[in-house]
Formats: sequence, C-alpha cells, structure tokens
Amino acid sequence: MAPESTKPAARKAAVPKPPPDPLKLARVSAGSYATGDGRFSVEQSSGGWMLTDAERTNELGLPLVRGPFATLDAAREALEALRSGPAPVSDLAERIAAMPKREARPRRARASDRDGRGNAGGAAASRKKAPEPLPVVIREFRSRDGEGLRALWEQVGFGSLGDDDMSLRRFAQRNPGLLLVASQGTQVVGSGMGGWDGRRGWIYHLAVAEAQRREGLGRELVRRIEVGLAAVGCRKVNATVRGGNAEAAAFWRSVGYEVNEARQYGRTLTVGEDGSG
Repeated sequence: MAPESTKPAARKAAVPKPPPDPLKLARVSAGSYATGDGRFSVEQSSGGWMLTDAERTNELGLPLVRGPFATLDAAREALEALRSGPAPVSDLAERIAAMPKREARPRRARASDRDGRGNAGGAAASRKKAPEPLPVVIREFRSRDGEGLRALWEQVGFGSLGDDDMSLRRFAQRNPGLLLVASQGTQVVGSGMGGWDGRRGWIYHLAVAEAQRREGLGRELVRRIEVGLAAVGCRKVNATVRGGNAEAAAFWRSVGYEVNEARQYGRTLTVGEDGSG
C-alpha cells in the first residue's frame, strides 16, 4: 500500500475581487452616499440631493457641487453624464467679483476713549500717541477661521450643531461667497452666514464683537450677504432671532426686516435615522 503523501494540499488560487462599480452608490450614513471609486458623494439637503465631485473644483477652488436633484434616483442617473460631460462653465466668479467690496478702514475712536477736549486717550495721549487701530476687513471664510468664529459666537451667546470645522467647510462649499468673516488683524470680530435652499435665503450667525458694534459693521455684513443671495436668484431672505433678544430684534427691524407669523420648529437628528419615524 502506497504511503500517504506528506505534501500539503494545494491551495486554491485566490480569486481577485472585482473593482468597485464607479456608478454604484454605497450608503455612508443617513442621507449620505458615495460612489464606489470615492469620486462623488451624494447628500440630502433641504432643497434636494446634492452631488459633490472630488475631482473637479469650482472657481473658488472648492469641490464642485451639482444639484439639487429631486430624488436619489435622479442624482444617480446624473452621475454618468457628470463623468463624461464637458468641464462646467459658470459665471459665479464674475458675479462674486461684482459684489461691492468693503474698504478697510480703522475703527473710529469711541467717546469713552476721548477726554473733554475731544482728544483720544486724555492726558496719556498727550504724553504718548496711541497706536492706530488695525482696520476691520470683511472677507470670505477661510478654513483656519473656525476657532476664531466659535470664540466670537461664544461671546455673543451663539452655539449650535454645525459649528465644527467640517460643517463650516461644507456650508462654504454649498454657498460660495456667502460665509463672511470680519477680521481685525488676526482676530475675528464679525460674522454672517448666508444660505440658499433654492427657494428661500437664510442668514445665520450674524454676530459683531462688542468693541465693533454701532459702527455699521452688522448692517454691512447683511447687505453684502443680500447682494450675494440675489446674484444666485434668491428673492426672499429670512433671519432667525431668538425670543426675548430685544437688541437683535431692533437691529433686524432697522435693516428692513419684518416679523412674520410663522414659527420655526426644530429637531436634532441622530446618526442612522432613516426618516421612517
């Protein structure tokens, strides 16, 4: 009888996995999908489904966002055309460039900074001239602004979900030119977030540091956001004011906004919700 072979059994050759289907969407989280090759992400927003193209950028150097699409199926059908279609052509850069720019200017001296003769700094100013304050400049959001914005919002009593760096970058991508920061040197002293859902415009987190108030900075932030919203087709703008904030209510009335009868309702969604509840 022949002895049994001591050689190990031959292993079956590993079957290579097929490459991921670039057109197939994989669920990342509730309301969020990605294509097999990772190029496109598809996310649900208030206006519909938005496609973000990681390989193409808009005129601001941000990932190109397409949409909104009414349904997820409509967004999926658009993927093939977006892969093979011509490079996008947009006049967004020209419209943003046409927006009025705020000239840098030094902050005016306050009455509390002056002596009875109208001289800044009183007796101390007569001995040594105080340095000129740095100019306050309104500009678009930069990725490193998150910490300064959150510090300002904490000072004025703001704070909500969506203030983290990733959410701010996503907001800026979806609303190019409408997340504004007022800075004085390296300090953030003002902010305004303009968003458009395709039907209504919204202004969020309008804030001005105490030292820069009553100098027109808040009004200028609002007007610049309004110009940007009008440039993308927005016809009506809403602003949210917390109940009992009389100072904020007076400001919004002073810039032409009126109280409406609608009441806002909100709910915080948790990761994994499918909307069935």
